[in-house]
Amino acid sequence: MDSVNNPYTPNAGARPEVVVGREEQTAAFNILLQRLARGRDSQSLIVTGLRGVGKTVLLNELRDIALFHK
Repeated sequence: MDSVNNPYTPNAGARPEVVVGREEQTAAFNILLQRLARGRDSQSLIVTGLRGVGKTVLLNELRDIALFHK
């Protein structure tokens, strides 16, 4: 893919146009939020990975989910 159209931009947490491949983590986080809303315990999430894989982007996405969770 050419540099102009490549959606990957290593930029310390800058939000990409589309967050893809994180459905498993966001689904687990939604379950965690729903359990907590009902007063139940849930396992924590630990976000790990090499530099540039999107940890900060994922954390920002999870923050947005938490802020708008009902």
